[in-house]
Amino acid sequence: MSSTPFGEHLRREREMRGVSLDEISAATRISTRFLEAIEKDQWDLLPGGVFNRGFIRSIARFLGLDEDSLVAEYALGNSNSGRAHSSEVAAPAQHMPRNYRPAITAVVVAALVVAGGVLGWHRYGGEVSAWAHARYLAARAGNRVEAVGAPPALTAAPAGSAGPAGVLLTLKLQASKPADVKVWADGKIVFDGAVQLGDSRQFDARDRLEISTGESSAVSLELNGQALPPIGVQGQPGSVTLTRNDVKPAVGGTH
Repeated sequence: MSSTPFGEHLRREREMRGVSLDEISAATRISTRFLEAIEKDQWDLLPGGVFNRGFIRSIARFLGLDEDSLVAEYALGNSNSGRAHSSEVAAPAQHMPRNYRPAITAVVVAALVVAGGVLGWHRYGGEVSAWAHARYLAARAGNRVEAVGAPPALTAAPAGSAGPAGVLLTLKLQASKPADVKVWADGKIVFDGAVQLGDSRQFDARDRLEISTGESSAVSLELNGQALPPIGVQGQPGSVTLTRNDVKPAVGGTH
């Protein structure tokens, strides 16, 4: 088997056929961000497991490559990489000396801090409590005056605001069959697991939502109350990236 890294091999096959990443993304519904990560062997940026294998099968089918051979090459390359990484991490641990001095020092410092705090409270606690209580009463009185005297226009939320949390995107996910699903909100993973028939979940984000599933037809999506088209081909994995540009304006506008 060739010693060429898996991602580089896949990139060469794509370039030999004169196909761009955007063309593969449009045909397979796999985001270009995931396609770039595969070609760069950046596996930590992908969902992993069944998702990765599904992506590779879809890419192989589009490029006219043997699906099983490409998946086997991916599995072998990742297993070898995992064993090498484990041995590199485990080797230094065998020679790591046991040094308890930092831990002892931290315990002593913590004890001194606690002792100082107790002594300080006994000496100044009464004065501190009185000062804090006076500040609380003054703040409460100020808030009461502001609430009574403020005109309604100052307390009303401005039109088009995103609300207290500033949420601009709301995604509702409904499952019609069991499937593995992964969801990112503004670049952070907010869900990674399995959904079952009838499950309904909601996710919020300010700027971007990304969804990836091992079975495209298993989930239906609504963005801010608007139904979205399927994110892939039935029986195949799919993924989609949603932004505020995907929210359609309300019909009729505001009167």
